[in-house]
Amino acid sequence: MPVIATPVGNRYDHVSYLVSCPATGEATAIDPFHLDLVLDTARANGLAITQIVNTHEHWDHAGRNDRLRAETGARVLAPKAAAGVIEHVDAMLVEGSEIAVGERHRLRVLETPGHTMTHVSLLGEDEGVPFLLCGDTLFGAGVGNCGYGGHVGTLFATVDRLAAQLAPETLLYPGHDYLARNLEFTLSVEPGNARAQALLEPARARTLFTTIADEREISLFFRLDAETVRRGLHESAGLEPGAFREEVFAALRAMRDRW
Repeated sequence: MPVIATPVGNRYDHVSYLVSCPATGEATAIDPFHLDLVLDTARANGLAITQIVNTHEHWDHAGRNDRLRAETGARVLAPKAAAGVIEHVDAMLVEGSEIAVGERHRLRVLETPGHTMTHVSLLGEDEGVPFLLCGDTLFGAGVGNCGYGGHVGTLFATVDRLAAQLAPETLLYPGHDYLARNLEFTLSVEPGNARAQALLEPARARTLFTTIADEREISLFFRLDAETVRRGLHESAGLEPGAFREEVFAALRAMRDRW
């Protein structure tokens, strides 16, 4: 089940995806943003877009459904919790829902609220390697903000669950390529993070995708108990060394919002 990324390289570094079934030539468009790019990519790969999936209700992830449906006749699938916000939805998604891609491939829905309270992510597998289409829940070396309909405590619980649940080799396919900027943030709190430093220049040069194993090294949000992270937060934000993990998470998210 190949995953084709379509990074836009715009101000917000949007990345949309096509998940396809080579046997049937069917493709599912995930959070389509730059429709000409998405359609051109599908044509170039001999694919017909038959489904559109929105991970959440924000305009840059769900605001182009009608035009793409008009162009392709695709069905729209979206979180049940976003009913009434995302219009013209053909099927509602909840925890455990399965999305068929072609004849043999499946994406499993995980409810991942926090960035917004409707958010879902999609877990799949490509030649034995798991991947997560994570929208705005997880980014390379970071997590989503909570300022547009989200809740930081809920996001903490979601990220904690994903960190424990997902296999280390799981590839992350986020809705924006914020990796370079997030690595800079990591290094502002934890300047001795050698792995983050090594990835920074490659991430500035091209779109890279990380794994859960990578995130355990480079994401402050995955390393809430690390002494170096807590020391950096104590120095920069005055957080007490014995703070609860959720407090560390919230302090990091607040710092990243201002950074």
